[in-house]
Amino acid sequence: MWKQSDNPALAKFVGPAIMRLSQLGFVNKKTCREIMKEEEMKRKIGFFEDNNTEDFERFETIVNSNIYHIQNSDHFSRIIVWSVDVIDTLLSFVRIMKEPYFLLYILNVSRTGQETARYQSNEIDFLELERFFIEFGDFIKNDSRHDIWIHSPGSNSTIVYDKDNLIYLYGDIKRFQELLITKQFLKQIESIYLPIPHTHLYHQEFDQQEVDILQYLKWHITPLREEDY
Repeated sequence: MWKQSDNPALAKFVGPAIMRLSQLGFVNKKTCREIMKEEEMKRKIGFFEDNNTEDFERFETIVNSNIYHIQNSDHFSRIIVWSVDVIDTLLSFVRIMKEPYFLLYILNVSRTGQETARYQSNEIDFLELERFFIEFGDFIKNDSRHDIWIHSPGSNSTIVYDKDNLIYLYGDIKRFQELLITKQFLKQIESIYLPIPHTHLYHQEFDQQEVDILQYLKWHITPLREEDY
């Protein structure tokens, strides 16, 4: 089993706490606006554009772009990715990592009374992971109640897709960047971040998918961690 605690830097920096301004999908439609492409980001995130006009306008310039930023610190390096086709991009990254993989589904908010927790799979191969994303891709990319981690022990690399529609890449940074260049993602000098405040949205239309995803694999369940909120 993949022990997530084996990488304390990853646990510390992935999924920073963001103010939740919605309650189970309710949002003040007079003050929030969705600026994502409808087919890719139906109602995952809403923005209070009048509260931080400068940040909002900056974000509008990149929201329909494929971009990445390399973040280096004394303890680790990672790539932050914004993609307009999240599922295809995630699977492209997975393809260059060695099998088998571990999938970690983090349910942060439940609309159906399910246990909010970390759900970790047994070892799975690429075809199993691909089928998972085919089955639940719309739910994963269009609803903010969860985060997804994919870890490859053989490549010592981890992919994280979070509730803010950001992808984080850890491990083989050089190979990940080569793939991004091949896919014509643009490198951005400034870090990629969402305007604050913003709201995470959870939709009734995906409630059955929430139930189904927890029954799809045999999961090892552990409590949420502080960094998951």
